[in-house]
Amino acid sequence: MAEKLKSTNFKKDYVAASAIVIFFFIVLAELFLAVWIPLHLKSGDVWAEEVARQQMIDRFDGLRNGYRRFKSKSQLAEQEAEIVLKCLNSTANYLRRHHPSLSLEHIQIINKYNYSFERILSRLRVSSKPAYGQMLKVNIDGVLSTLQQEIEREIKKNKEI
Repeated sequence: MAEKLKSTNFKKDYVAASAIVIFFFIVLAELFLAVWIPLHLKSGDVWAEEVARQQMIDRFDGLRNGYRRFKSKSQLAEQEAEIVLKCLNSTANYLRRHHPSLSLEHIQIINKYNYSFERILSRLRVSSKPAYGQMLKVNIDGVLSTLQQEIEREIKKNKEI
């Protein structure tokens, strides 16, 4: 009879030990999920930022190539495109140095400017619309005659002294 009691106690201890092990396993699994899920969601945000960054760079490069290939019959339109291309080249230098550290807010700001430059390029490509700038004609004759009169007065004044 004593052997029966010992074997029964052994079975009770084995079941109790396995219950404690299962309990701790469940607690550890819950802790793991409590830590892993927020980290996983944060890494998803990081990937969203990386995707936005890559899309911004691809759009920017396409825009620069569009301005490089731009040809027009209007010399004024080509000069305006050259000014914008210089601005884009300066921005490209900035992006080359700082693109890994750009926040999502900075990416959105650069995308806004890219959109503005795309609208300018579209407007310049339509030959029926004039360029933004205008060639101004300066009346040099009026300025020169006024300047000549002033010089003649100064010369007479100096001769009298």
